[in-house]
Amino acid sequence: MINNRYFSLRQKRLLWTMANGKCSICKIKLEKDFHADHVIPFSKSGKTILKNGQALCPKCNLKKSNK
Repeated sequence: MINNRYFSLRQKRLLWTMANGKCSICKIKLEKDFHADHVIPFSKSGKTILKNGQALCPKCNLKKSNK
């Protein structure tokens, strides 16, 4: 099985729902351009699965980088 770096559209919708439509870090309302982020970064062997995903606003995701 190939570990895809990007969350599918279905996974993104579920991450948004799990976060109640709010950024998992700053809690602002997510816009349509929200980021599906890896909790354990993909670059550090994080898997692209719901358990390792979170919905973030672009600002929080870019600030987090690969931490």
